[in-house]
Amino acid sequence: MVFTIHRYIFRDLLKYFLLATIVLSIVLALGVMLRPLQQFSVDPANVPSLVLCTLPITLTMVIPIAALLAATLVYGRLAHDNEISACRSSGISLTTLIYPALALALSVGIVTLLLAFHIIPYFTRNFERIIRSDAETIIFRNIQKKGQLGDIFPGIRIHADQAARQGDLLILSGVAVVWLDGKQVDRLITAQQVDVRFGDGRLADKISLQFYNATLIENDMGLSIGQKTLYLDSPSLWRDEIKFKTLAQLKGIRQDMSRFPLIDELITKIRHQILTERFFQWCDRQLGRQNHLILRKGTDRLRLEAGRCQFLPSAKKREQRLADKNRTARLLAVPDGQVTLQQTFLGPGRQTYKLYQTKEAYLSLNFLSHPPAAWLTLKQVAWKYGGQDHEYSLMRFELPGIALPPELVLEAQSYTWSDLRRAGRPSDIVDLDQPSPYLGFLFERFGKECQELSTDIELELHSRLAFGVACLTLVLLGAALGIVFRSSHLLTAFGVSFIPAALCLITIFTGKHIAQQNNAAPLGGICFLWSGIFAVALANALIYKALLRR
Repeated sequence: MVFTIHRYIFRDLLKYFLLATIVLSIVLALGVMLRPLQQFSVDPANVPSLVLCTLPITLTMVIPIAALLAATLVYGRLAHDNEISACRSSGISLTTLIYPALALALSVGIVTLLLAFHIIPYFTRNFERIIRSDAETIIFRNIQKKGQLGDIFPGIRIHADQAARQGDLLILSGVAVVWLDGKQVDRLITAQQVDVRFGDGRLADKISLQFYNATLIENDMGLSIGQKTLYLDSPSLWRDEIKFKTLAQLKGIRQDMSRFPLIDELITKIRHQILTERFFQWCDRQLGRQNHLILRKGTDRLRLEAGRCQFLPSAKKREQRLADKNRTARLLAVPDGQVTLQQTFLGPGRQTYKLYQTKEAYLSLNFLSHPPAAWLTLKQVAWKYGGQDHEYSLMRFELPGIALPPELVLEAQSYTWSDLRRAGRPSDIVDLDQPSPYLGFLFERFGKECQELSTDIELELHSRLAFGVACLTLVLLGAALGIVFRSSHLLTAFGVSFIPAALCLITIFTGKHIAQQNNAAPLGGICFLWSGIFAVALANALIYKALLRR
């Protein structure tokens, strides 16, 4: 008889739970889809698949509320129809009647934990796969409608006058590609035409941009780079979202934060800046010892005679700020007032050279090439060719592709996440006479980002567990409230059940916010995150104690 009653109660619980879950999930899933529809201009044919991929995200919030509503409604109806009183008169205790609600609570809690730790990351990867498969259409539509791609690519803005399709090729004309470092422009490439190709095979997640007649502008210096090919990651909505990582990924990121894209990009910036400053210091020391340095460009040898290599602290001429990046150094003239460059062509059986002289010369580093290289800019240049006496005058001369000393490149690449995390400032691990303010800013930002990421991982683990535990406490409280209020009306049941559910959601999200605001000491926020669940558990104990006394 008891089994029959349990089956009868559980069947009603399951019926109301599934109905509430379906309705609430559809409403919230459509809300979640608004952002990709507006931001990416996805193909309408892909909307059903995207809704299906976002459904598990909404289920983690919907399931506890739906289970709470079902328990309140079912047990409220049982109390209203005096079925609970009849069962207790027959010798069946209230504790026994709560078993179906407990079974639903445990089932829903387990499902919520599975969704949070395993299923949601899987479906978000499918979501990204759909977006990437439609990347060509997304880029084409955004260029056609807006003339730019907005923030589809993190930290990059792409503007184009026109877009046209030619088979599998997307052709953009009148293009400007801007790389951002926060709110500041890091570098800019302009080109008459860019051919966009979508990767396959090993480069399935990459988009190649082939520039024609391109010009690179960086550090207030311009360099004509002609034809150049760059690779970008395919459009991503949740690339830097820690909340969509699996449990194994969270543990891996906590052990090595360079696995997280945001930290990895910051480490790359630090390595580039270290290489820049070490190279300029190396040049300055070479010039200080012998008034010249020897560099290589392919098979050519460059002999550069100058007095000093002075690293410019900021690319901003009007104002120097801590976060201003610079990768340019000025070559100061030797005592006779000239900077001299001798470019020797080393060929089989012969050697010819060009000789350049100027009073204004600059060395800059270019990290678009692999491996990184330097370029030399000379202004108001007098030059000779092949040892002849004929002299020519140039307004500006640029020499790109100068190889950096291999030992400096290897040194910069050797700095790992753990090395940088242990170092509080650049001078702790880098041999620099005077690190730039920008390098210090990068180290400070790196430490801050690592601390925030560590806090985010802890909060994500706690919040996922909190949602699972909340299911258990909320369903049991819903059953108790239904018995107390003895109502079978849907609106009354919803109103009664919404209050504890709202309390749990508010404390979870507010606790995360408090901990993120004070990421150095997140314990207070974590305690507040669990406070709503503890309050519901305490209410459970008090209400059930009162019910059992009747």
